[in-house]
Amino acid sequence: MTRRKRKHIPMIEIAASALADRLPAEVRDMLRAQRFPATVVLKMFTPDHVQLHAWGGEDKWWNLTMTQRGPELKAKDAADTTRVAKDRHIHEKWDPFTRAMAKRKKPPRRKSTWPKRKISRRAKR
Repeated sequence: MTRRKRKHIPMIEIAASALADRLPAEVRDMLRAQRFPATVVLKMFTPDHVQLHAWGGEDKWWNLTMTQRGPELKAKDAADTTRVAKDRHIHEKWDPFTRAMAKRKKPPRRKSTWPKRKISRRAKR
């Protein structure tokens, strides 16, 4: 019997092997025993940003962590969306003011939407 020629290991197999180490031992052993394909292991994870992309986080390996899909990830995504929305709201409200103050010019006051009319005084007795 001749030995088979060793070829390169496909990147998908290497990635699945690395991600399988992040699974619980029982799940990992079950997947190995039944010899599931690498795509099944990869579909159990999704990339998650360490520093949010909306706040300048890059799509590079050092800013990504592979997180197992599930309800915890959905809750984290919802919390991240809320934080980004709040951040944008605050910046939208305060950026013009802080830029004007940095130039040492106080911005003009916004006009009030309340009606301008004098309140009549009570008649003197």
